[in-house]
Amino acid sequence: MTKRTWTPPKPTKPLAKAYIVFGADEYARPRAARFWARHVEPLEEAAAAMNVRLVQVSNPKLAELMIALPPGRLHASGREFLPHVNGETYAELAAVTLIQQPSDHPAATTETLPCNWDEVAQGHLVLARETRECGWWEAVVIERKRDLLTLRYRDYPDHPNFVRRRSAVALIAAPAF
Repeated sequence: MTKRTWTPPKPTKPLAKAYIVFGADEYARPRAARFWARHVEPLEEAAAAMNVRLVQVSNPKLAELMIALPPGRLHASGREFLPHVNGETYAELAAVTLIQQPSDHPAATTETLPCNWDEVAQGHLVLARETRECGWWEAVVIERKRDLLTLRYRDYPDHPNFVRRRSAVALIAAPAF
């Protein structure tokens, strides 16, 4: 009879998680890509170097949007790994991620998301249209005078305030839980 010896099991690799990286390039054109990664650190470093957002896919709406995004490539230089996306896709992505905020941004609540145009006031979060080519961006209302809104980009607080007509601003729907 052969004697069997016990061998410890090999350590398992961590499971890959789904991520979306998105933001604007130097010309303010929307970019986004989907990634599967076991280790998030290289993605975090590349996203920080490009000044874009990294979001872990953790809800069904983000998973649905992820399918519509092109796959990204992480180069050793950490540059040029996000393909351009259309403004509509970017606006949807931005709206969904307002609900799931990174730790360095205050979470959007139903108090900061107006339900209708009559409620829009200082401190509310909206989507502002930059141009047709550049898409929509999260903005905080600084002041409202009838149909004119003075805004600042939420993710770019050093960027100067700007004014948009109501027709160039969209409301963000509060999450339905």
